[in-house]
Amino acid sequence: MNAAPSVIVLVCLFTWSAPGIVRAQQTQAGPEYVGAEACKSCHQDIYAAWSNTKHSRAINRLTKGDKDGGQCIRCHVTGSPDRIAREGGTPSFPNVQCESCHGPGSLHAADATVRTGIKKMPAPANCEACHNDKSPHFRGFVYTAMLPFSHPVKK
Repeated sequence: MNAAPSVIVLVCLFTWSAPGIVRAQQTQAGPEYVGAEACKSCHQDIYAAWSNTKHSRAINRLTKGDKDGGQCIRCHVTGSPDRIAREGGTPSFPNVQCESCHGPGSLHAADATVRTGIKKMPAPANCEACHNDKSPHFRGFVYTAMLPFSHPVKK
């Protein structure tokens, strides 16, 4: 029995299906953080409103020690906890950007019809993870009262 045809068939099948395998692996990994600049082209009004908020300048409130220390920086940058820890004082996405509230947006940025990972309105617990009495600058927080200050909410 000649094994060559079997090997050729297997190589062809693998080559033909490999893109699907890679695509499946990427889908399983889930959406990634892409930063506010990726949101800007489609959400110009919201981006402009956000850029005038304290969230858009949150990193500036930290001292060098706060940035390198790790505990404070998690509330002043955007990204997964692992990414924030890995990047330390040089975050890829400084400030409280769109994805801090709405979730990682790579899939949505690639195809606006995909809502995977995107939350239209963040839950109060999402905001209260940073706006709480553990923060040295905490002065109280009422979720519904603060929503209009984040950016105009489209209904």
